Amino acid sequence: MLSRVAESLFWMGRYLERTEHLARYINVEYFSSLDGSNLQQHDMAILSIADMIGLPKPDIDGSLNEEEVLVGAALDEHNPVSILSALFSARENARSVRESISSELWESINNLYHFVANYPVDVYKTRGLSDFTNHVLQHCSNVRGRIEHTLLHDVGWKFIQLGMQVETASQIVRIMISKLNDIEANRKLKIGRSIYPILLDCVEAKDMCIKYYTTAPNRNNTMEFLLFNPDFPRSVSSCLNKALTYLKEIEPQKGKREHRLEFKIAKFIIPFEYMEVKELDNNLPEFLEQLLSKIYKISDMIVEEYFN
Repeated sequence: MLSRVAESLFWMGRYLERTEHLARYINVEYFSSLDGSNLQQHDMAILSIADMIGLPKPDIDGSLNEEEVLVGAALDEHNPVSILSALFSARENARSVRESISSELWESINNLYHFVANYPVDVYKTRGLSDFTNHVLQHCSNVRGRIEHTLLHDVGWKFIQLGMQVETASQIVRIMISKLNDIEANRKLKIGRSIYPILLDCVEAKDMCIKYYTTAPNRNNTMEFLLFNPDFPRSVSSCLNKALTYLKEIEPQKGKREHRLEFKIAKFIIPFEYMEVKELDNNLPEFLEQLLSKIYKISDMIVEEYFN
């Protein structure tokens, strides 16, 4: 496979996964904040969305522009991490490899892009946020189904999956970092609000976490479930292990094992599998920042090995 084609498939997978996680995060954060009686809870949700998309963090003391943040997260073509920008990049990567993907997958991605690109900003600002985010999530599920069921599960498909797993792992960690920041902010503002159910909802994990532990979400079981649970497909451990499996299947590498990409990446992943949440109690934010840096490093190593 040409490295150009593999690179486009890899980044197509990443941008699609980024789109889905951001749409869900906006939806859960915004609407969960409306349930509270404290106005500051809603302002904190907007601040959290701004933090997730890399906007300069506004103050909570009256300078917070809700519309600016929400539009910037979804429909701002000048914001490189908005939903619209991510979908534009996904569509361009898909368009460049039309001969390597099915027409059904291309049409699904193209339809999703046009839905977002043509969504009226005025409607989105006033009454369309739920409609917009839910339709994006439905479109993303459709695209995921086309990837799974209309493509050959060959090397190209594995590069798509590799991109999706790396992006999912990074998004889960970024969401966890953001919610830990929210917990600290709530503590300072003396807002009695449980963040862990909202964190789990942001990655569609609450029901399975409750089923697994048969108790309400708390700090330990939430962090353990999202970081280390091998049976939950969006846990960081599960995503990284699947990424390593796809790497091994893409191309058996020869030469000294310490020079192989799979060996270098396994050195990042294997120690992570044997950690426990109780080991991280005192430095969980620092650990998550370091973990995110390692995931970005894994992505850089893949790019260097296959695409440069």
